Amino acid sequence: MARKYLTQAELLDELENFEDSDDSIRDPDYMDSSADESDSDDVSDDRIELTDDNNVSHSTFPVEPASLIWSHNFQAISGVLFTGNEGIQGQLLQNNEVTPVDIFFTIIDANVLELMVTETNRYASQVLGSNIRTRGHRMTRWKNTDMDEMKKFLGVILFMGIVNFPKIECYWKLDNLYYHPIMHKIKMSYNRFSLLLRCWHFVDNSLPRDGNDRLYKVSPLVDAVVANIQKVYTPGKTVAIDESMILFRGRLQFRQYNPGKTNKYGIKIYKLCTPNGFVWNFKIYCGNDPTIETLDKPGSVVVTLGEKLLNEGRLFITDNWYTSIPLAIYLKNRNTDLCGTLRKNKKFLPKDVVNAKLKRGESFAMQANNITVLKWCDKRDVLMLSTCQGNGMTQAATRRDPEKTKPNIILEYNKGKQGIDISDQMSSYYSCLRKSLIWYKKVAIELIAGSVIVNSWLIFNELCPGKNIRQLEFVEQLLHQIFQFENKTTDSQPGTSNNHFFTGNS
Repeated sequence: MARKYLTQAELLDELENFEDSDDSIRDPDYMDSSADESDSDDVSDDRIELTDDNNVSHSTFPVEPASLIWSHNFQAISGVLFTGNEGIQGQLLQNNEVTPVDIFFTIIDANVLELMVTETNRYASQVLGSNIRTRGHRMTRWKNTDMDEMKKFLGVILFMGIVNFPKIECYWKLDNLYYHPIMHKIKMSYNRFSLLLRCWHFVDNSLPRDGNDRLYKVSPLVDAVVANIQKVYTPGKTVAIDESMILFRGRLQFRQYNPGKTNKYGIKIYKLCTPNGFVWNFKIYCGNDPTIETLDKPGSVVVTLGEKLLNEGRLFITDNWYTSIPLAIYLKNRNTDLCGTLRKNKKFLPKDVVNAKLKRGESFAMQANNITVLKWCDKRDVLMLSTCQGNGMTQAATRRDPEKTKPNIILEYNKGKQGIDISDQMSSYYSCLRKSLIWYKKVAIELIAGSVIVNSWLIFNELCPGKNIRQLEFVEQLLHQIFQFENKTTDSQPGTSNNHFFTGNS
């Protein structure tokens, strides 16, 4: 899609008609890393944006943010009553002897596997018919795959996450440095695995597509997996929204730079998580996301991710890139609370709070329409917003400061925000991502070997509290069941040819 730049006359016209909007005039293809960086308090969200007809439309606020009257007189605030369902849903509850493989293939179900099989076979057929292969090329030995082989293929990918070798071909070597008996028992050669990885697809490339859809390569898989996740589990009262990064340094139109993340370059993923790290929703940033009327882009992300959880009395935890007064009002009107950190340059904030000069341990807050904005000084100033907490303080003694207190807003935020960090940490333990993978396959592997594995493990421990196994043990049991091996050691070893040993120079 060609970029559209505003002329000087058009820009002046927009500025004349500007009515304190929170949107921005900018090319959707332009990746402004500083504007998307959620951990910097110096980045302004006061931008103007020209929206198109595809934007989601919602009703306007009954309370306008600019009309709020801020006061030092605090009224008692209590969060909205939670009325939603919570916990594991569906057929998993009826299985008294659930196993890791049962849970994993409830999320990666027959429909997801059939999608992979159908589109992988279709793509292989398209490659074979393209007349671009050379004589003796590996693709000439292609045979259509099926669901059983696709399960085994996914098992090999998961295995590569717990046993790390420098190259994929090393897993099939007979050299004592790399030899692993499991790779010689699963009846999948290196050539076959490479062919499956080469042709692994989730969409028919021959179908006409919208030129603005940058995620068409992976959207069918993401949509199907997320739908299954939401069928098997429903979050409780508190959920957190934040972003993660999938490492990717190749050329990609929507690649992002985020210096606050471990993986600074890559594909940005928005996640909605529970406090224990369960990923309930998953959205890929592609630079042209629609916005909701009266909300900016970050606020629209929050509502889009949590749309199915609104109107049930939940609490959304967000960081300073998402949190805003308009979002708080929007969510409150949808029977949902908001708690999060704030940037000092967000619109409609009480200036007395933003400009307050505080000493360490002091706090200052104001309230309007059950919205509390609080500033607290610890090692540095922290600005917070909550629709379910006032300006109350709680004892939070430390060894150095036994009299230390913290605002209740801070304590609630820290408790809810940990879900994203736990999810990222657990997903990184046994990552099988490799540099050579194309971007949409990296997204697929991150989704399956990261979020789905962590979610399945959390569900297993909730269904079987007496076992309470660790994540590594869960993956080990899953692989034994996928490969249909008994869980026991083996004495199988490769041959002891002299070719496998370093003999030095004669």
